[in-house]
Amino acid sequence: MSKIGIWFDGGGRFGFGNICRSCEMGRELAGRGHEVTMVALSSKAESISSCPVGAPGRADVVLLDVPYPGDKEVRLAHHFGAKVVALDYEGGEKPEAVVALQGGRSMPTGTRRHVGIEYSIIRSELRAVRGAGSDSGEVLVILGGGDSDGLSNEVARRLPSVPLVIVQGPNGGILQIDRDNVRILDRPPELPQLMSSCRWAVTSGGTTMLEMLHLGKAVHVVPRTEAENKFAEHFLRKRAILGIGIEDLVKPENSQKRLCEASGAKLIDGLGAERIANIMEDFL
Repeated sequence: MSKIGIWFDGGGRFGFGNICRSCEMGRELAGRGHEVTMVALSSKAESISSCPVGAPGRADVVLLDVPYPGDKEVRLAHHFGAKVVALDYEGGEKPEAVVALQGGRSMPTGTRRHVGIEYSIIRSELRAVRGAGSDSGEVLVILGGGDSDGLSNEVARRLPSVPLVIVQGPNGGILQIDRDNVRILDRPPELPQLMSSCRWAVTSGGTTMLEMLHLGKAVHVVPRTEAENKFAEHFLRKRAILGIGIEDLVKPENSQKRLCEASGAKLIDGLGAERIANIMEDFL
């Protein structure tokens, strides 16, 4: 049986999506019969991970998913004798392969490169509800694992007459919204159903944006980083999202909403985890 390590980090102001997609990769690879060890690289990531974690050790292949360069982690994995496949890697070491959702990154010479949005990792529980949701009439607001900037409050201010359901991540900030048409939920277990049944959504520009596009939902993106802003611009050019930035947030026209719903669902097919698992198996 092949030994695979999935090393991940995140969960501060940024990086909660790294944890979510790493756990999904663990499920995909375990389902293929591999012995998978999930390794949280910080106490914060371990505390909010939905999957059980172990310690780094010998492995045939390590999947590295961290929201920082990751040089030290690549060296450690190589020390343990593992080949390394790194997601959205920005370091200076040489993993055996890099998988990136967008081009323009500086990648080490001599490393296999796989670039494209077809590698978007969509959680299995969301793939299962694609096309199954009715229209709840609410707009879903999810702005990453931590909203310390108070952006959710600003979204509510800019959409005063729109029914909202605001989902707080593990590091969510304090919300002060006193409105009958606003619900605030803390990591609700029914999140897949909320995502599949919302009227449209306001998200940050990472994993949740991609999940909403897969579900065929219109999304206005409020990027939290410059990288997220650049990524969102790719989908805006393809007319798959409603707009970018808190300053331009408005209730969309129905025609614009329908156009985004059709475009996004075509772009994100939900097979990214399978494609990345195939790349990893090439090194076994």
